[in-house]
Order: sequence, then structure tokens, then C-alpha cells
Amino acid sequence: MHKTVKPQKFFQKYGEWYVMLAIPVLGTIIFNIWPLILTMIGSFQNTAGSFIGLVNYQILFSDPLWPKAVGNTLYMGVLGVGFSIPIAFLMAYMLNRVPLLKNVFKTIYLFPMIVSIVAVAMVFKFIFNADANSPMNLLLQKIGLAPLGWFSSTSTSRETVIIMTLWKNVGHSAILFFAGLQTMPTELLEAADIDGANEWHKLWNITVPNMKNTLIFVFITNTIGALKRFSDVYAIASEYGEPGDSLMTIMVYIYRKSFSTLFYKDLGVASAASFVLFLVIIVITMVEMKVTGETEALIGVSRKRRDA
Repeated sequence: MHKTVKPQKFFQKYGEWYVMLAIPVLGTIIFNIWPLILTMIGSFQNTAGSFIGLVNYQILFSDPLWPKAVGNTLYMGVLGVGFSIPIAFLMAYMLNRVPLLKNVFKTIYLFPMIVSIVAVAMVFKFIFNADANSPMNLLLQKIGLAPLGWFSSTSTSRETVIIMTLWKNVGHSAILFFAGLQTMPTELLEAADIDGANEWHKLWNITVPNMKNTLIFVFITNTIGALKRFSDVYAIASEYGEPGDSLMTIMVYIYRKSFSTLFYKDLGVASAASFVLFLVIIVITMVEMKVTGETEALIGVSRKRRDA
């Protein structure tokens, strides 16, 4: 026989907890879900607020600048995430192995995060200046290579931005990985040492599987950040996206259509681009979660077969 709980007693006992839970839920609704709904509605309206159907989407997909923005975003995203995850994991793994000065290294890792992206851009513009006498080009000439255009060349601008962003943000991912490594059960590593396992076997068979949730979290958050890339490219090229639109990303495109004082603005097209970006992020996140889940399952099956 089930015991019935009166609503009054229930809220007297748990009401405070539900109130505390309601605060972030309301914040999410007000600052995330409601603006998203307004953006979706705005993507079907013109500047006067009249319903025009899919016209804004037709304008968006026929704009020759849009595929450039999408291509640049995906290119820099793949390279950025592809380099940042292994580098951050390696940094965290080495930090976890050192016996002394862990806090000092953690501070060094996080220091670039507190520096303004504008200040970082100014420093990197100086180091990676296209002039032959810039620090990086002088270094290249010292080792027998020709100077590069870096931010000023369409062939190197995106890669140079990735280098700058890696320096600024990779420490954050490294700290997240380090936190995950701190929760590793030491008994498993000690048992592996007794069995004579080398560092590679311990890393692949013990560390990586136990870091699965942290790896997925860092991978997904880095991917979302890469798709919403704005501040770093804007600090380098403003809303122009120069040179040759090579630094025009989806977020810069949306900014240009929404707030520009130099180019033609169209809030309807900006809303359509924003909603398309939202859908792309949702789809890519779901695919990543699906792929990482299937990969983990395949690794588990292969291990069972090997152990058998």
C-alpha cells in the first residue's frame, strides 16, 4: 500500500530545494530559450516585422559570403579541436606525473585565460607580423626558411589564428583533464605496474577509458566553442574578415548582419544564420555523442575478446 504525501507537507520538506533549482531553470528560459524562440520567429520576418516565410533563408543561402563563413568556421574548428585535445591531454598527463610544483604549473596553464583577447591579439600581431624583421619571420630566416605573411596572407591567416587560440585556451582543457586524472583509481595503476605494463599500455587501457566522460565533455565544449568562433578573429580582422574573407566565420557574418556600421544590415538574415548555426551545433553534438559512445562500445568489445 502506497503512502500518500500531502502537497503541503511535500513543499514544506522539499520546497526550498525546488526554489533553488528553479533559479537556474528560469535563467535558462529567460536568457537562452526565449531569445532562441525570438530568433527563430525573426528569421521568418522582414525588418518591419511582417511574415515573409523562407525568404531570409533563401537570401542567406544565395549569399556568396555565407559558404565562405561556414567553410572557414569548419576548417578552423577541425584543426583547432584536433590539435587542442591531444596537446591539452598530454599537458595534463605530464602535470599529473610530476611530484612537485603542480600548483605552479596549473597557474601557468590558466594564466593565458585571464588575459584579454585584445591584448593577446596585439602581442601576436607583433610576433607574427608580415614584415621580414618580425620576431617569427626572423626565427624562420635563422633556420633557412622564407618569411611568411601570417595574419596578412590568405594561405596562413587561419592557421595563425589557431596558433593564437591554442596558446590562450589549451590550458583550460588541460586543467579539466588534470582534474579527471586526479580521480583515477590508483589501485588499477598499481596493479598494472605489478603486471609489468608499460606507460603506453597503462595510458590506453586504464587512463583513457576512465577519462571517457571528461574527454567527451572537453571534446564537445571545444567543438561548440569552435563553431561559435568570434572574439579571436574579430580581434585580428574586425568585421571585414580579411585577408580575402579568410577570417570570416559564421559569428562574424551574424555580427555584420546585425550590428555593423560599415555594411548593409539585415536582422532577418542574421536571425536565419543564427538559427542555422544552432541547428548545426545540435546535430554535430549529437553525432559526436553517438560516435564517442559507439567507439567506447567497440573498445570494450575488443578488450573482452583479447582477455578471452
